Amino acid sequence: MRLRVLATLCIILTATSAMAQESLGRQFQSTNFNWGVRIGFAATGTYLTKAVMNDHKLPDYTQDTQVGNFIALQLRLTAKSVLFQTGVGLNFNKSSFFVDRNSWDPESTTRDEVGCSYSALSLTIPLQVGYHVIDRPPYRMSIFTGPRLRFVPSKYYSVEYTNTDPYVYSDSPASLVSGWTAGMSIQIGRTFLDFEYEATINNVSYGMYETTGNPSAPDLTLNRRVSMISFSYGIIF
Repeated sequence: MRLRVLATLCIILTATSAMAQESLGRQFQSTNFNWGVRIGFAATGTYLTKAVMNDHKLPDYTQDTQVGNFIALQLRLTAKSVLFQTGVGLNFNKSSFFVDRNSWDPESTTRDEVGCSYSALSLTIPLQVGYHVIDRPPYRMSIFTGPRLRFVPSKYYSVEYTNTDPYVYSDSPASLVSGWTAGMSIQIGRTFLDFEYEATINNVSYGMYETTGNPSAPDLTLNRRVSMISFSYGIIF
């Protein structure tokens, strides 16, 4: 009797173990890791979160969207229809904007614009999660979103303010800039195209200062964030 019970238990355990291994095998096969390289272009625009001169708010400003470029190493983990991707990128971005110093006065009939042009080389790290809307090899379309961190060394940042004579203003970059991204990826075989939008969350620079130390210089504050629309082409392995 005991032998029959023991044999029955052995059969049940063996069958259960085999089913568990088969299930784990299917899950492992549905999970894969890929890496790739992509290059692209990014159009950068600036929007001001605070524009003040001597306690006067300056509501009128314009931006000049300019195109930079980037190269990135991309790492992707896919589990069935869900994907997780990160990597590291080297980005060159530039932009400029113009602020009317007379815009605080509703009676003013003339414009007095301060210009700012800046460029930065940054190291970026995205942390994104996505979903495969279409997954029919060799075709795949995915959507993704998540934060991106930007590290901007001061030596690779330049800024120039114009029409501030006789004063000279400057600023320094925020060493860490966080942003939020959303995008879409279209993959055919091993090649893919990415379309992405990013908006920074914190200011991209620290406070302005007058470099000659002139005590009569107007107190000028121009806090800014940037938004980027990028397009890239890549190969995944």
